[in-house]
Amino acid sequence: MWKLAIDLGSSVTKIYRADTNNGIVLVEPSCVAVSGAEESVRAWGREAKNLIGKTADCTSVVYPVFEGEIVRPRLAAEMLTEFLQRVGVKKSAFRRAQILMGIPCGASQATVNAYVNLAEECGLKNVFFVEQPYLVATSVGATVGSFEPVFCLDIGGGTTNVAVVSVDGIISGLSMNIGGNNMDLSIRMDIQEHNRLQIGALTAERLKNELVNLSPTAMGAMVAEGCSVDSYRPASSSIRAQEIRSCVTRYLDKVVEYATMVIRNLPAEVAAIVNRNGVYLSGGVMKIPGVASYIGERLEMRYFVSEEPQFSTAQGAGALLRDKDLLRSFAKEID
Repeated sequence: MWKLAIDLGSSVTKIYRADTNNGIVLVEPSCVAVSGAEESVRAWGREAKNLIGKTADCTSVVYPVFEGEIVRPRLAAEMLTEFLQRVGVKKSAFRRAQILMGIPCGASQATVNAYVNLAEECGLKNVFFVEQPYLVATSVGATVGSFEPVFCLDIGGGTTNVAVVSVDGIISGLSMNIGGNNMDLSIRMDIQEHNRLQIGALTAERLKNELVNLSPTAMGAMVAEGCSVDSYRPASSSIRAQEIRSCVTRYLDKVVEYATMVIRNLPAEVAAIVNRNGVYLSGGVMKIPGVASYIGERLEMRYFVSEEPQFSTAQGAGALLRDKDLLRSFAKEID
């Protein structure tokens, strides 16, 4: 029987296969290229993302999941069905497959219902829904099978989940609409203002991932190509790492602010344990040099990051599928 863990991210969807040793079997941008008033699908995933900024007016690239919310249910269902088929699951096997889907921390009933409806629309019947902090804690090797609290902070593309969890539940936590996408947009706006250059979303993402370095001594630079704000002609500009550093740190500061609120809401004994054990960091943003240490310094606590932080949620979900007792403990009850 297929056992699949799905991290349906606002930016990227990951699927982990837990019934074999294959691990991560799919990593695709969570986007769809559609055309016409009926929004007929032209491309999915990576093929769709490559069309951003290159399509005619009749075609657009949309993200069916925005900041953790399913905003385009039909396209989300079609996209997930396509991704499941890409990893080899035939539609006739959808009903029998065991699926675990991560949902935002503290998700409202409406949000949970949207994920349930998505699964039903895809024909998935045997589905568990688990809040993401549990999955992150499981992936980084924290002992969530005891009452010892675990402090997790995960920065995704569209959302950030911060929570202190134990086997007894989420002690304190929240989900906020802050992530890597905000940083990309900030980079675009800063370059437009200071360099008089309009750049595309893909260029901004590349600058964030390849140039940004939070080390005070970072000296790298890259050439960004786009359109001149003044002449409306193709142009380019050399961008230094220090010039766009604040595009990342301003959002990290906001994350730290909310993470501090989570800690302040803890009972004294729990806060003491969290301070002693430190924070577990995950999400693709952690691959940016200096981000993890920046957060650790401002929280004034030890920090731990997995080798592949961008896959933490999916890997934790896969591990949870193999542990029936923990799965029953953490799975959200569906009305």
